Amino acid sequence: MGKTRKHKIQYSRKSNPLFAINGSDIDDFLNNSSAIAIGPIEAVRDQLQNANTEEKLNGLQSLAVLTASKDKVAGICQTDIVRIVGPFLCEKDESVRNAAAGALRNLSVASSEVCDYLVEQDILTPLFAMLQEYAVDDWKPKFDVNMCNQMDIRSDIFLQAINLLWNLCESAPYAVDTFNQTVLMESFIRCLDFSVYGLDIAISVAQFFLVVSENNPKSWKVLNDHVPNFLCLLSLTGDYGQAYLCSLAAAILTNVPALAASYSVTMLRALAGVLKINHQIVISSVIANISNLSNLISQPETLELEIKMDTTDDESEEAAANRRRRQELPTEADIAVRDIGYLLDAQRVAAEVITNLCSDEDDYHNEDGNDIDDESISENECVVDYESNKTSESSLNLLEGDKFTFDVIDVIKSLSMVEQLWQRAQPLSDDLSNQLRETDINLLMKAKNLRISSLLCLQNLCNCLTAEDLGGHNAIYNVWLELGQQVFKGPRDYSIMEPSTSLMRSALEHLKSERELFKQMAQNDLELILGGVKNCSMPEIRANWLRMLGTLGCLLAEPLAKLIISFIVETCTHEEDVWTLSEAFDALMDMFSDNDWPEIIMQMDLVKEIRKLEKIFRSKARSQRKELKERYPAVQTVRTNLTRFVMYLEKESIKLGGPPSSATD
Repeated sequence: MGKTRKHKIQYSRKSNPLFAINGSDIDDFLNNSSAIAIGPIEAVRDQLQNANTEEKLNGLQSLAVLTASKDKVAGICQTDIVRIVGPFLCEKDESVRNAAAGALRNLSVASSEVCDYLVEQDILTPLFAMLQEYAVDDWKPKFDVNMCNQMDIRSDIFLQAINLLWNLCESAPYAVDTFNQTVLMESFIRCLDFSVYGLDIAISVAQFFLVVSENNPKSWKVLNDHVPNFLCLLSLTGDYGQAYLCSLAAAILTNVPALAASYSVTMLRALAGVLKINHQIVISSVIANISNLSNLISQPETLELEIKMDTTDDESEEAAANRRRRQELPTEADIAVRDIGYLLDAQRVAAEVITNLCSDEDDYHNEDGNDIDDESISENECVVDYESNKTSESSLNLLEGDKFTFDVIDVIKSLSMVEQLWQRAQPLSDDLSNQLRETDINLLMKAKNLRISSLLCLQNLCNCLTAEDLGGHNAIYNVWLELGQQVFKGPRDYSIMEPSTSLMRSALEHLKSERELFKQMAQNDLELILGGVKNCSMPEIRANWLRMLGTLGCLLAEPLAKLIISFIVETCTHEEDVWTLSEAFDALMDMFSDNDWPEIIMQMDLVKEIRKLEKIFRSKARSQRKELKERYPAVQTVRTNLTRFVMYLEKESIKLGGPPSSATD
């Protein structure tokens, strides 16, 4: 086997809710509810059924607040509230429409199960009816320059509706199927023009396109007919919001196989411009500015002056309404936080696009793995002839660099994209992490997601490019060492450790022939990795460590190789996960494909040990077959190799004067 899976990433991310609501806001709402005696959900239902518009609006605003509580969401889904609210999307009163769209958008963020429930409650019928009005109308947003370019209410309704549809299509396949039967997609293309429709709408529409175009050939014709619109977005070099649009455009094109092939070089050139921005420097600068703004606003004399300016005894109703609107406008700090979010998302999507450009899912199918017979897997697939130390011709060599064209490789090298991705994969300093946590926890999560996507992208590039294309063996070795330090010295965050160890594993594959680089490695260094296996509860991470041990066993001196072999055999005895077990056996067999280790075979009585483990492995492979899915063929290949490995060990044992081993041992 000896290969690592090339990750193909799903781009989609759930939209943030319209209102950012914290726990104290919910408590205040529940405690202050005048109808608390009959329960807040029942009170909201009564308000929604009231003929009075103000009561409906109050009910919709209360519903939006309740959606921040998981318990309340569960309660809402046990009533007919969604059936009541759905028709409000087509109300003549735009305030009611807007509040309904916002509340439903908030509700759709709760979970994929809630999205399924919304679809079951026929929310798509009024939603598509409302969006159809925008499709047939020559509608353009209006922006109030006196209110920070706040868009008009009709445009805001569209924004909430497209985000609602995005969430539904991301979670419910039926929503995508239903959308395919409409002609709305073509009408949405124009909304990508941010100079007319604004960044908020353009980004939301692009996010929706990204979700609805994934594995959906019916959407590809529309996208293919409007390629110039997306190429225009690829040329953007403005602010961070435009950078995000650029990345989204590339991701959408990547979803269409023909366009991904035709415009890969163009996309990579555009994404290099997005990735070259040092996000940590940007975050540090913006956080410092936000802190200064906060200090200024918190000064008593500043607050007193604002209050005097905003309130007067003879304030008119219109002036009061405008004052309330101004109070609800985003502050400079809010805008700064939004812009950092745009940058982090732009760079994350850029990394994911590059990952998907160098992923070939066809190498690793069947998707569910349930229809594959043992007999259908050729014994010649990736098998190892231990006597000649050669792998059969049909085995995959992921280091040949034949996945990419020379043009693509040239772009990656000339624009230093590997180096850029490595910089994006670096952890934030503790101080910067704490500052982000205090400023906006969502930014900390976005920074983490950028790091994960960058690590996965680098792993895929390791699998597709040669060592020379990646900067040379010394550079790869330094990356491997630094990642090891980050993994062992950093917090035990498995969501980071999995892509980090995957990249370490792929990097080490390039160093199999570079024995000189590891001559200083001592037993205490090796013990760190052994401890990594022992102390890890995640099978994927254990598998990565075990594969690395197999590679190191080919590079290190015999005493350390014996330690590795002993550890792998012991680990296999206790391992429950069959995929991890197959990776451990693969690592062990790799070691013996390069070396015979006769003394180790005899001293450890490996023939007897491996025969016992082979029986365990066969049993686990049968019992966990359904869970393996597309990995089942690879596990079966290891099983085939393991049988040959036992035969090889027996022959070696006989050569060394050992007794022939019985098949019933």
